[in-house]
Amino acid sequence: MAQCKQSAPEFIQNTFSPHVAVLCSKDAEVLCQKNNLTFAQLVQPFCRLGTEVHIKDPNNVSHSIHNLRISTCDMSATPPQQATTKKMLGDAVAGSQLQTGDGGRGAGNMMSVGNYDLQLHASTPWFEAYRECFLDVIALSDHEYLSHCVGCIFVASSGQSDPIATFTSLTNQQLQQQQQFPNKVPRWFCPGILTYYVLLHDVSDGELPRAEAYYQSMKTTFGSQCCHLLQINSRSLQTVENMKPEASLPDPWSQFLPKPPEVQEGVEYDGLPLQDDASFPSHLSEARLTSTIPDLENSMIETTPDVISDKISSVHSSSLTDLNETNTSNNEMLMDHPLAFHSTETQAQVEESSIAHDGDATAAANGYQDGKSAGSAAGQEKSKLRVHGVCLTTSDMDRLRIFMHEFVVRSLIPWAEKQMRMLNEQLTSRKGIHRSIFSATKKWFGTNKPSGPVQASQNTSVVYTSEAPELQLRRLADLAFLFQMYDYAYHTYHTAKRDFNNDHAWLHFAGALEMASLSIFMLGSQSQRQYPHHYMESAITTYLTTCRNFQYAIRATLVSTEALKCRGMYGEAAMQFLKMTNEVGDSDLSSALFLEQGAHCFINMKTPMVRKYAFHMILAGHRFNKAGQRKHSLRAYSQALQVFKSKYWSLAEDHIHFTIGRQSFNLKQLENASSAFKHLLMAESKQPASQQGAFLREYLFVYKQLLTQEAGENCSYGRLPELPLPNINSNTTKVLLGKQQPQIPENPRKTPATGVWFDHDESRNMSWQKLEERLVISANGGSLPNTFRSTLQCFTNNTENRASPIAFVGEHIVVEVQVEDPLQVTLVLSDVMLLWSFLPSIAGADKPQLISNEVSTGVKNNLADEIIQTTVIKEVVLEGGQTAPIRLTLVPRQPGELRVVGLAYNLGTTSSQSQSSSPLPGDMPSSTASPSILGSQKPTFISSVYVRGKQKLEVQGPRLNASKDDKTSKLYGPDRRLDLTVHEEMPILEVSFCDFPDSLLCGEVHCIEMEVRNTGRSPLHQLKVTSTHPDFFTFGCSQDLPKYPYVYQTRSVDSDISNPIDSCSVRSVPDVIDIPIEGNILRPGDTRSLPMWLRGNDIGGVHEVDFLFYYEPLNTQAKDKDSVRHRVLRHRAVVNTVESLSVRAMVTKPSACVSSSDRQELKSCIISCELENLSQVQVQRPHIQEVQVTQVSCASQDWVVNSLSISDQKDVRIGSRHILQLALKGTKCETDGNLMFSEVFFDMQKQINSVQTPCCDFYFRSPACRQISSSTGDTTLLPIPSYRSAPTQPDFSSLNKAREVKLTLIILWKAFVAQENGQLKILVGQHHVCIERVDTVVTAYPLVQSNQDQPPLKFIRDVEPETEPQPSPEVTTKLVSYSFLHQLDSTHDFNKGLCIVPVTLKLQNHTNTSVDILVDTSKSSDRFGTASSPSPPQFSPGSPTPPVMSCSFSWVGPTLANLTLDPGADQQLQLKAAFCRPGVYNCNNLAVFVTYADADPSEMILQKHSTPSIITLSA
Repeated sequence: MAQCKQSAPEFIQNTFSPHVAVLCSKDAEVLCQKNNLTFAQLVQPFCRLGTEVHIKDPNNVSHSIHNLRISTCDMSATPPQQATTKKMLGDAVAGSQLQTGDGGRGAGNMMSVGNYDLQLHASTPWFEAYRECFLDVIALSDHEYLSHCVGCIFVASSGQSDPIATFTSLTNQQLQQQQQFPNKVPRWFCPGILTYYVLLHDVSDGELPRAEAYYQSMKTTFGSQCCHLLQINSRSLQTVENMKPEASLPDPWSQFLPKPPEVQEGVEYDGLPLQDDASFPSHLSEARLTSTIPDLENSMIETTPDVISDKISSVHSSSLTDLNETNTSNNEMLMDHPLAFHSTETQAQVEESSIAHDGDATAAANGYQDGKSAGSAAGQEKSKLRVHGVCLTTSDMDRLRIFMHEFVVRSLIPWAEKQMRMLNEQLTSRKGIHRSIFSATKKWFGTNKPSGPVQASQNTSVVYTSEAPELQLRRLADLAFLFQMYDYAYHTYHTAKRDFNNDHAWLHFAGALEMASLSIFMLGSQSQRQYPHHYMESAITTYLTTCRNFQYAIRATLVSTEALKCRGMYGEAAMQFLKMTNEVGDSDLSSALFLEQGAHCFINMKTPMVRKYAFHMILAGHRFNKAGQRKHSLRAYSQALQVFKSKYWSLAEDHIHFTIGRQSFNLKQLENASSAFKHLLMAESKQPASQQGAFLREYLFVYKQLLTQEAGENCSYGRLPELPLPNINSNTTKVLLGKQQPQIPENPRKTPATGVWFDHDESRNMSWQKLEERLVISANGGSLPNTFRSTLQCFTNNTENRASPIAFVGEHIVVEVQVEDPLQVTLVLSDVMLLWSFLPSIAGADKPQLISNEVSTGVKNNLADEIIQTTVIKEVVLEGGQTAPIRLTLVPRQPGELRVVGLAYNLGTTSSQSQSSSPLPGDMPSSTASPSILGSQKPTFISSVYVRGKQKLEVQGPRLNASKDDKTSKLYGPDRRLDLTVHEEMPILEVSFCDFPDSLLCGEVHCIEMEVRNTGRSPLHQLKVTSTHPDFFTFGCSQDLPKYPYVYQTRSVDSDISNPIDSCSVRSVPDVIDIPIEGNILRPGDTRSLPMWLRGNDIGGVHEVDFLFYYEPLNTQAKDKDSVRHRVLRHRAVVNTVESLSVRAMVTKPSACVSSSDRQELKSCIISCELENLSQVQVQRPHIQEVQVTQVSCASQDWVVNSLSISDQKDVRIGSRHILQLALKGTKCETDGNLMFSEVFFDMQKQINSVQTPCCDFYFRSPACRQISSSTGDTTLLPIPSYRSAPTQPDFSSLNKAREVKLTLIILWKAFVAQENGQLKILVGQHHVCIERVDTVVTAYPLVQSNQDQPPLKFIRDVEPETEPQPSPEVTTKLVSYSFLHQLDSTHDFNKGLCIVPVTLKLQNHTNTSVDILVDTSKSSDRFGTASSPSPPQFSPGSPTPPVMSCSFSWVGPTLANLTLDPGADQQLQLKAAFCRPGVYNCNNLAVFVTYADADPSEMILQKHSTPSIITLSA
């Protein structure tokens, strides 16, 4: 809490000190005026005794007096009037401020209370100045004599001809005033006051012997104890004029003289300058407060019968810009001041009753007024020229000190002792009278109490004469108190208190209570009594309620609170301060001071009450504002802000910030004002939109004034200030290298490459990087350079930004900045542009100069535009709460280092007229601004108030988390996305596609035209392309290509059915394709067109296909390490594929046949195809009416296909949702490893050459072909795996040969599509069916495997037994096929015996290895679960019994047969079957076991053969 300079005993002692009047002759005044002082002012610094003196009470007991202070007053001075008194108090408070240098910092105390860290003032000099001035101008009363003069000092000059006569004249003048005008100031303690005569001698001009002669005459006349010769002015005026300024003595008189009113620029916010604190809330509605300054110190001269209640009228909230407006809208939102309540007075009544205070209106702080008073400035300048005591030397000051000491010791103390003895004797002699029976009736007889009018200031029914015993007792007590005999004074006051209480003299009673309480307090530890706090409470209450004497109530409060604070009773002191605030409500100044002191009491309690402190500081600031004390109002609100900030009391915080802003503006503290208003513009405001708009206008107006002031002072020439709105998150800033987003092309048939834009999918950056690596490896001969760095065109917060982006001369640099309007009002940003600094790369020894476009001069701006072309957006409108991207473009014109430092714009608001009106024709945004803001086109707004400023773009890098130090401390890595390096010009590739389809049928082949163009200024070469879907497109691989827009190449009808093709040349199609252009070089401005074929995906749906084009500049120098070796261009195509044709196929092989020859069962197969038209007829929507199968081609190294039909098949069509069954015959042929293409035509008029582009290209790019290539060991089309080498696996290819087929069917079709307009469109396409194994159904589209359930996670891995890999059971159980040859039916007489039937068993080896075969006729396959006999069927009664097929027969002869078959060999075995009865029998009732060379001989594998062999026997 703020501490006073004086302790409580010192303050009370100085407040109640003996008063002595001074009456000087004119000659003596002239001598004193040489020092710019009166005599009373001259002796003032020496009125406190530095030594201890003694005095005796009436009981002849000696008492010590310490630091006795004498108060001198000029008898000829006129007391101040009421208005002057109020002005003196206001000036005293206004002139006492904290020093700006300290600002509360050096003189502040840091205090931590809970979560609060407060910086409090160490002192409140304005309160002490008010207190001192108040006690000086307080009106005197007859109920006490503490401020009455106990004596008079008469001063005459030794230069006069007759000083004795002068003294006599002065004495008569004083006596006349005392006797004839007893109520005139000064008032006298008693009739026989002390008279003291001083002969003033001017040492520099006067004659000392003459003065001494006069002095001797004075002692003879007036007595030696009452006379003194005082010598002054030892330094002449001529000597003073020749003195150096630094030779003058210190000025001890300045602290006792009234300070002239000074107009200061204000103080800082309690030593806590406003800063940008993110935790500050924003906004509050503020009302203009206009109220009457009541009679602040009416009670200084006379008391008023009533207390004027304080009311605050609520009026419209107004902004700074609204002050100049004459018409105020009546329908504006009313917002009362948080401290105000509704008043019934109108605005006119309030303004009419207002009283000016020091040149300011009552509501001076409510409007903005600039300028200082010229008179006050002139008076301030004049006061600086006045120097006090210039003619006094050190000896003169010593003489003054000796004079005051002699006056007190030789005259004043003896006089006081004499008076106390005399008063004590008088009171003793009258005790008998007071105790007589007449004392009970003195009220009615009026003994010693003459009747007369009662003074209004006393408010008592009892009036005492000046010689009344009660007043004599009061004189005795006051005299004892003045001379520090506190114990004697207490008893005397206590006696007088009882008398006054009995007489109902309440004013006297209150005074006695007050002084009795102070007497006990001043005794301190010497007293055995507790401080009678209730005495003072009773005295203050009596002053206020009964006597209506507010000035003495204030005085009692001032001294009582000091006593309470000294005793640590801060709560009681606070209550007394607040009580006076409520009672003396008409004095804003005193109420403000008392509220502030009460707040300090709350914060200094044993348990500090922080929120009460802040609340009462707010109340104090409000009352300071009403009293016209703007600086103190600003200081009080700033103190309270420490408590309210960041505590989610947004409305209270807004009120504080608004008041601080207003007061700071009035005090010309524009920087503090703008900082305060800035806090009202933060997010999460609870203010309505209208109030937020008012706050924004306030801020813009004040900030514009601040900028004007700084421009006049040339503080930061050309530099833009920082603005608080809108909110910009620098980390969300994106930088795009390259052209702007492609617009709609002039030719609607052309689709330009998408490139990279801000809305691209960042999650696919890794996919693009892999594509680029594939291209670089292809361009560099199969290796990736160590210096490779993937090309990144869009730099965001999710990309790696440790390296600076590389831009090129003449190419666009687009920066996207996310701006947010946190308010609910519209913000208008005009002339938006990027701020940058550029360091050009200039060859030479001279260091290049840094160039910036922030400096606002015409010449430098023109130079900056020539170096970096900067796009300016005319206007951006942000609605309340809207977040929108602003995209700005830079185009460098020379190489160097470019850094984007910020965003410059004009910040303005809109008026209701501009919002409702339509935009002007000339105000529409320019073409450069149209693509910069996402969303619909907004109207142009006209802003009347705007401020040009900037916001910095400072990107924070990612948090480091690699080392322990990084984890324990907050360290961030670099982020250089805004630090660009500009290189020389590079070629620029543009790619466009003609007739690129949005939708394709599954398998549809579509021909388009691709156009490449070099728009740069240098040539390019090495043009390549790759894609995430290599099977989606092809450029062809031969010179003879179909002309655009034809799709397939046809052949002549009489050509051969199958044509071999070089397998190596076809299979070596890589994923990276060199784009065939003439000369492999594309010059600047050149354009090349080439056909391109697309094939729809086999699976229906929406597919995203990524293309990455690669090219290199032709003039790249290898020695330049920093040069860019290649560039890439991205394109993403989105294609919707619609289901068209479903193809399912299966290959079956015949079993070994005894009647066949040349191993036909190994060289032939049956291909069964099922084709289904998946389209459904839909009305008024495109659909496939029917699909015509035009051709079936087979691509295989071993097989060719033929039609099973004898006649030619023509016009094979499949209707909607129809299925076509197609059977083909496959024939194996001997080749030298070449790939054979064989065709089966269903359209003899138009035979497609499946060996040429694009049919064969899509075949080789299909996943089916890649799968076959991977199984055959050809990895040309496969990416190089990065896995670790697996251990060598055993080769089962010789066994797998038994099941392998390896052929691919190419189904070429023609679809008739009905369009919306009813026209018929013919589309062509092809499907691929890859068949690898027999008896397996395959489809033309890949099957998506379902996700299998993952096993539970185990922390300890189970030890798995190592097992040798084995071939698939599906292969090992069908290594050998066999068949039976026997009679189909036979007749036998079973009465003669068994029927023996010869059976020939033929076995065929389908593998490429030798196998050992065991035929066991004793074991049926039924026993091994390979074949189960059917259960007897159930028949209805009466039906004929059908023949039952039975396996119950026996093989006769050898039961076991062993044989070995070479690869592809066959062998016959003769067997005999014996039947005992007629019936139908299945001869497939034996077991065939096989083992191969690498298998365990003890393990024989049972072969599966489910085909029955039926024989029918009849009797």
